[in-house]
Amino acid sequence: MRKARNGRKPRGLALTPAKSPEFPVDEELDLHGMAVDEALTAAEALLKRHRSGAVVRLVHGHSNRSNDSIRSQLQRALTSVWKIRVRRFRTDFHNPGATLVEVA
Repeated sequence: MRKARNGRKPRGLALTPAKSPEFPVDEELDLHGMAVDEALTAAEALLKRHRSGAVVRLVHGHSNRSNDSIRSQLQRALTSVWKIRVRRFRTDFHNPGATLVEVA
């Protein structure tokens, strides 16, 4: 690895993101334009429809991360109310406005 003149690593090299593995998504639900309660109802119906091991993508948008946004309410429901139905979830690496959910 090359070093800068001051003997340190160049700054830009450490900032490259690691490649993420592709997850096959069984179904995608777009929640744009829905009210928060409509979005939660649609997401719950989607989770009920799929069997264990299925991966679904919930597209909610970037949001401003306020407590009343779809993203915040969705993640709150995934960690509490729907905890039994969800094995794990995370933000999609390729689209930060989406959440990948693995059904339990």
